[in-house]
Amino acid sequence: MKSLFTLALAVITTAAVAQTTTYGSFKLVDQELIYQKVFTQDSITVAKLSEYYQTLPYLSNVAQQGEEVNFEFNDLIVDYKKFQFAQVGVPPIIQTGKYSGKAYVNVKDGKYRLTITNIQMTGNIGYKNINAKENLTNYACKNNGTFIDQNWCKPNTLGLLEKAFTDKFQFVEVAKKKNDGDW
Repeated sequence: MKSLFTLALAVITTAAVAQTTTYGSFKLVDQELIYQKVFTQDSITVAKLSEYYQTLPYLSNVAQQGEEVNFEFNDLIVDYKKFQFAQVGVPPIIQTGKYSGKAYVNVKDGKYRLTITNIQMTGNIGYKNINAKENLTNYACKNNGTFIDQNWCKPNTLGLLEKAFTDKFQFVEVAKKKNDGDW
């Protein structure tokens, strides 16, 4: 009976101190919060992705290197209304925040993986105005990036940021218009 009690106590203690290291497509890698998501897309190629990303006005330094496309983005805004969130339920940093970072897109058969690193932000965090770009990891994580702060593990915080990144960076094939005379 004593060993059963000890085992139960150990399980409860372990569960109580469990620390979140992933949320949706965000995860901690080497004490840095990154976004990483795999998209399936038939007949995707590095050339198609590179061409597509070069058309997006909020991206810069788009470069194709082997089976990878690299780019940077600057001052990306989260359109929380597009995702049907009320202003009252959205934290100030998501409402006022502008996000920047570097992205790497790797291509394999019928899929591609988007990885966003060096995520930085400006905006109003509620208790502080951030005017110069600061690392998101410093605010969204605790203990020097060893686990994600529970205040950020919500659909209206990192969940909205994830939706914004997916919406802005997912490949969308544009149908080519046919020229049928007057039609």
